[in-house]
Amino acid sequence: MPDEIDRDQEFNEQRLEDMIEQNRFKIGSTPSLFNCRVCGKPIPEKRRQALPGITTCTDCQKKLEHCKR
Repeated sequence: MPDEIDRDQEFNEQRLEDMIEQNRFKIGSTPSLFNCRVCGKPIPEKRRQALPGITTCTDCQKKLEHCKR
């Protein structure tokens, strides 16, 4: 049976995940880059408009997200 500390820890982890998710796709205050900051390839205009403040191309973003897992 989980004790109070375990429940608090689980609550804090869930809250942190929720906060990260809320801010992940928040509209950026900086303009999108024209070229990916990782590989330097052009970022398509559709992507730049759909995700304001974007700094990576789709391929590099997939790689970055895969590394975080």
